[in-house]
Amino acid sequence: MLETVKDNAELFQILASLATTFVWLVYLNIFLQGYIQQRRSSLLINRGGGETTEARCLISNMGAEPAYLLDVLVSLDGQDGPVVASVVDRNELRREEVTTPAELTGQGPIPSGGFVDIGSFQDVIDRARGHLGREVDPGSGLKLVAVAATNQARNIAAAVREFEVEAEEGTFYVTPCSVDARQIRSRRERRRITSVLGALQKRHGQNTSSLGAELAKL
Repeated sequence: MLETVKDNAELFQILASLATTFVWLVYLNIFLQGYIQQRRSSLLINRGGGETTEARCLISNMGAEPAYLLDVLVSLDGQDGPVVASVVDRNELRREEVTTPAELTGQGPIPSGGFVDIGSFQDVIDRARGHLGREVDPGSGLKLVAVAATNQARNIAAAVREFEVEAEEGTFYVTPCSVDARQIRSRRERRRITSVLGALQKRHGQNTSSLGAELAKL
């Protein structure tokens, strides 16, 4: 056995070097995957402070870096299909009711681990109701899309979560359809959201059924 090792010492050294290199490559891959995962943006869309439409709608930033909340889109079921509206601005408030202009909108930076309260779910529904032209029916689907910009991402960061609006004994309840928000990672979906944002800014309250069809693909 020893003679075999001596006769093939060079071969064993090469094999040992290859094994060591392989181990280091595995460790490097684990480190890079952990680093990339840590640097990824993560937005949450939560219901807080109750289960009815008076519960608060919270947008949280669970990424390692601060994020700037650009917009929150809502898609509601309409007569001609889903209707899309921007609900990040607190349109129910008047300028004389606030102390700073920043209170009129949910737009702005969110620190890592921080959140923004964009209002109650009833506020969100009321802001979008003008585009519907009628009350929200019990059992209606409510899709929320949070859109933010981050330092580490060349494209936008976004997350989507769906809720059901249900009536029980005259009270409207908001029920999440999933445990947490789904992060939008693919370039195609992010481009779709960017396109919807651009089109929505140009329509100024006009019919948004075609945009709703785009968000329905998320």
